[in-house]
Amino acid sequence: MSAQTLGRVSLPPHPVLFRLFYEPGFADDQRTVLPHLLRIDAAHLVMLAHRGILPAETVARLLSVNRDLRLRSDAGETVFETPASHRGLYLTYENEYIHRLGGEVGGSAHVARSRNDINATVTRMRLRTELLGVLAGCESLSRTLSTQAHAHARTVMSSFTHQQPAQPSTFGHYLTAVLSEFVRGTAWLAASYGTVNRSPMGAAAGGGTSFPIDPHEVARLLGFSAPVLNSADAVGSRDFVIQVLGPLALMGTTLTRLANDLQAWASMAYGFLDWPDDLVSTSSIMPQKRNAFVLEHIRGQAVHPTGALMNALMGLKNTPFTNSVEVSGEVSAHLWPALRGISKAVQLMDLLLQHVRVRPDAMRAFLVHADTTMTAVADHLVARHGLAFRTAHDVVARLVARKTGDAPLTAAEARHGLEALLLEVTSRAFTLDEAELARALEPATCVEASAHGGGPAPASVLAQLAALEDPGLAASLQAWRVEQEDARGQLEQAVTALLTASGFPTP
Repeated sequence: MSAQTLGRVSLPPHPVLFRLFYEPGFADDQRTVLPHLLRIDAAHLVMLAHRGILPAETVARLLSVNRDLRLRSDAGETVFETPASHRGLYLTYENEYIHRLGGEVGGSAHVARSRNDINATVTRMRLRTELLGVLAGCESLSRTLSTQAHAHARTVMSSFTHQQPAQPSTFGHYLTAVLSEFVRGTAWLAASYGTVNRSPMGAAAGGGTSFPIDPHEVARLLGFSAPVLNSADAVGSRDFVIQVLGPLALMGTTLTRLANDLQAWASMAYGFLDWPDDLVSTSSIMPQKRNAFVLEHIRGQAVHPTGALMNALMGLKNTPFTNSVEVSGEVSAHLWPALRGISKAVQLMDLLLQHVRVRPDAMRAFLVHADTTMTAVADHLVARHGLAFRTAHDVVARLVARKTGDAPLTAAEARHGLEALLLEVTSRAFTLDEAELARALEPATCVEASAHGGGPAPASVLAQLAALEDPGLAASLQAWRVEQEDARGQLEQAVTALLTASGFPTP
């Protein structure tokens, strides 16, 4: 059997098919797929020997070639030169066994399995590894958001609604809001690990096998929690792709919204934030420019999961519930750029937040001149003088409308203006306390008073941050890494035992 022919197919792929499908991904598959394929092969062969499906001597010879290829792959060597014509990495890889050991031995490893369950398993193993990396980045960014929120729990700034100045808040309160959503997205993503971490091996082409295999042993040696129970589900479903892309899309949206706010606040229009020279760029023509360009990269990278999610959902729509190219290849292909994009966005945002320069004076000056304490003045009229809130709202609105100039109202100006307006609106005379009005007009006092409903009072923010602290993700990541390392060790021990028993040298 040659690398170009298989079963009833007697010709190599048509040159156009080769150029479009088989040739482009061969080098990348050696880097991203081959290491997992070699582990799957080793685990499957160990199981076949333990179950007596293949003779131990045959398995040892196959494992000897497998170990050689694994060592070369782990060393970064290009194991296979791209053949002049081929039908994908797997058949080229299998042909290496046949070339070295002959057809009877080299071709025996494929018993009780198919490219269908192999490809599904490779996808899950790749995704499992990528998930650990992305989740580690998310955990780091969450820590940075929390650290900065703690540090700026008293850094007064304006909140915004409809992109207009709203009420006094703090930079820490804003960051805590972002952290809250990001933590939920991260938890949703972490929950997908359990779905991903199940082994399709044993499903073969989707109909299982008549050989008395042990899918649980293969799952254990590959670091999976258990096999997928149904063989058609194992090869025909890619719901785990959607389960991963969903939270990635949400987290990407969170990052783009955060990046949008940070870039606005770093502009000359606000001047709330800045970064060191090594995190900004300048203009090729305008020498005065300091561009927070990294935030634009974040927005560009963070949207990849959203596009991938839509493409994956449409790719699955109206496909038969079995293995097919759309399911096993095209849909899963959207995962990798999505994971790369979100990983870059998370790392870049973490970097920017670690090094952000906050300008509290500019934040305070902005909110004072934007009359953001007027809601507190209305609340004071309600709480201290018994006005209906709508009446207080109307009176304060008229006060702001009649203000001349850009300077903030003084307590004396507010008292005189409000007393006149209250008499005009209610036909009752009110005597207002200037000291009380001064406290209502003070941003820091407004923030301290906003202690209810999850407001920006420092004590409230610190309580919110305490509630968000969860060591569970870090502990889970560590446990999952340990499980993977233990599985690698168990597989290596099993391979070594079979090789040694058959007299093959082991390193």
